[in-house]
Amino acid sequence: MYEVLTILNIAIACFISFLFVYKIILGVFGLFYKKRFPKTDNEHSFAVLIAGRNEEKVIGNLISSIKNQSYNQDKIKIFIVADNCTDNTFTVAKDAGKELGAETFVFERFDNTKVGKGYALDFLLENIHKTLPDYKPEAFLVFDADNLLDVNYVKEMNKVYDAGYKISTSYRNSKNFDTNWISATTSMSFLRECRFIHTPRAMLNSSTFISGTGFMVSADILTFENGWKYTTLTEDIEFSTSNIVKGNVCTYCDDAIFYDEQPTKFKDSWNQRMRWQKGFYQCFSKYFPSLIKTFFSKHCFANYEMMLMLFPFTVVLFSWGAFYTIYDLIYSLSISTQTFISHLVGCAILLAVFYFLLVLYGSLILIRERKRCRTTLLKSIRFAFAFPLFIYSYIPIAYVCLFSKVKWKPIPHTDAKKIDELVAYPKNN
Repeated sequence: MYEVLTILNIAIACFISFLFVYKIILGVFGLFYKKRFPKTDNEHSFAVLIAGRNEEKVIGNLISSIKNQSYNQDKIKIFIVADNCTDNTFTVAKDAGKELGAETFVFERFDNTKVGKGYALDFLLENIHKTLPDYKPEAFLVFDADNLLDVNYVKEMNKVYDAGYKISTSYRNSKNFDTNWISATTSMSFLRECRFIHTPRAMLNSSTFISGTGFMVSADILTFENGWKYTTLTEDIEFSTSNIVKGNVCTYCDDAIFYDEQPTKFKDSWNQRMRWQKGFYQCFSKYFPSLIKTFFSKHCFANYEMMLMLFPFTVVLFSWGAFYTIYDLIYSLSISTQTFISHLVGCAILLAVFYFLLVLYGSLILIRERKRCRTTLLKSIRFAFAFPLFIYSYIPIAYVCLFSKVKWKPIPHTDAKKIDELVAYPKNN
């Protein structure tokens, strides 16, 4: 029995390596190259969509960063939904728009049964159509209320649209990168996406995915009439998966930079990632059959990548690994105490190797993105050693949300930095 399980364990390890080994090659390309989009004199029209819940402290700064874009303001309209707010988000947003001279439309929504960003965006699109029935933007830009935009964000996304792409995500930086290890490691996970996932896929003209906020969608795909019909706990991944099934390509623009606020408390990080993981399970259940059905299509690589992303590998592999390790230790104990100790030490060494590989991975992210990570060298070292803890904490999350009902919970946003403060932040020591 032991020999059979050992052979099976080796076979599983080889199979998983075969599935993922190409990512190392793609990651190397992501380190040194990025997709560039040609300059253009064409200025396309954009509708900015913002959904916010209790964001009175930050939403004014987002509107200000939109107003200060190096882009023709006549081509930008801002639309905001104050979703189930109990503070002054609605008033602050309206006043900020008037004060800054930005063309801003603000709507209120109250619905305690349909809770989540997907429902809020659908409500917003419906009300824009009712208010401005003749308004026809060429594309939509979607942000969270706590975001801030680099001055050239819209200009860079305009290049993407003009190059013929209908969906694009962008570079997600952090407003509060070095507040503590929680905000830093969360930020590092998004920087990892940008460098090692989005960048290689964009270079291959394969489809990547939108990640919550900071993305562009052509009006050919998203319309007022059809609205936003993606309402799982991860409406972003649902939207991405649906479009991959349809054959629509989502690219990535590394030069379109925006800033996001990350959780600073482990409880908030836990709740956020519980929602993400549960949403992945929902999308797996809803779209995996469609991904298989459309696998042999023009964009089969994008289908394959999304299948790997949605499949619950954490639960499957950790369950098998735990089972095999326990069986191995029990079997070794039946042979001799010395054999048991030898196997136990081997397990400890393997765990240590995995830990330091993740430290190196985190260090690689920080080194590659050092010009954009606003922190010191000493803190970078600390964050690299904390990165494995952030990754490992996904293991209990994957199990807990598998067997529990997860509801959307708001993450508080209190970092009121302005875009000028982020740009002026000193470089690494």
